[in-house]
Amino acid sequence: MDLCPTFIFLRKSHMSVFAGNSHPFPLSSGLAALTLMLLLGFGASVMSAQVDGLYDAESPVSGGDASERNSAIRDAFAKVLVKLTGNSGIASRKALAADLENASHYVQQYRYEAAPAVGNEVQSGRLLQVSFDKNEINRLLQNRGLPIWSANRPSVLLWVGEEQQGKRRLLNPDMDTDVRAALDQVAAERGVPLLLPLMDLEDQGQMQVADIWGNFENNIRAASRRYASDLILTGRLVRVDKSLWRGEWRLYHADSQSNWNNEAASRNALTVDALQRTADSLANRFAPIKEERSLSTVRLRVSGIDSLEDYAAVLRLLGGQSSLERVVISSVEPNAVVYDLHGQGGVAVLDRELGIGGLIETDPGAAFQPDASAIPIDLYYRMR
Repeated sequence: MDLCPTFIFLRKSHMSVFAGNSHPFPLSSGLAALTLMLLLGFGASVMSAQVDGLYDAESPVSGGDASERNSAIRDAFAKVLVKLTGNSGIASRKALAADLENASHYVQQYRYEAAPAVGNEVQSGRLLQVSFDKNEINRLLQNRGLPIWSANRPSVLLWVGEEQQGKRRLLNPDMDTDVRAALDQVAAERGVPLLLPLMDLEDQGQMQVADIWGNFENNIRAASRRYASDLILTGRLVRVDKSLWRGEWRLYHADSQSNWNNEAASRNALTVDALQRTADSLANRFAPIKEERSLSTVRLRVSGIDSLEDYAAVLRLLGGQSSLERVVISSVEPNAVVYDLHGQGGVAVLDRELGIGGLIETDPGAAFQPDASAIPIDLYYRMR
């Protein structure tokens, strides 16, 4: 059975898949059936950290007049741009100054709500909840040559230990509610999937404050395994005096780590700064800003595709990459598919994005296998 190459065009409200009309290639009988069934509409989900509300934001208002509402809409628009691009300073770019002034053009709907209570205190004033038009904002960022960070983002698990007056303990999200509230707010503002440990009996048995203080990586990774996070962030907070805290942070990637120190007047400020810095680091890796962003082609080979579910799941994964404009199935092997990926960012950006969610992983040995595809390949991956 012969089928033409399958094309996936992105940047649409719905991903579309269809067969091209040139350079037909033979498919193995199994994958030919998979392709045909996919073209008939089969879909499968990819397990990954999906961020919701990227096009929604809120801003405080004290009244309901038009000038204050427009000011709140501009503020909400700036917050959405930060979430979408991952860049905390995006709103200060001169290229977007006129667009910020015209923020109301991108509004889909808005509503007023009472400000939520903080603890037992009722807050005065209201919040303007604004939802912006996804297609219009995406078109704006593309026209300005700015990245759109995919909603499929790496999750971050956070463990924090503190020392006060010579005593150390692990922070508990259910007890240290002030820290949790501050972290939740930053995670929402930056669009970072943040995981906090349950600190139940299993966590207490596997993770000790000494593991954080000693940077015992094996113990930290073992205790974190139940959460299946993409990254692990650990912090050691020490209270120096009444107005000074010092923090030491370590960010564990799959096969590497980075570390830094910070100082602040409170432990909340330390943890907020650490999460902001982590968000900046992730945005620089997955949605780098370049003055000129041109399309490039990356050839990807994914092995271990043995079922319709695998085949459709990989297509869904590729369809969720905001850096891609178009995906073309270049060739099909008995248990592998070769894709031509056309988009912005090149090999480095895609190599960072594709492993998120745990569906596929790098397959460095494939390039040296005798039966590997004769077509030059940029990235080798395999099903987990």
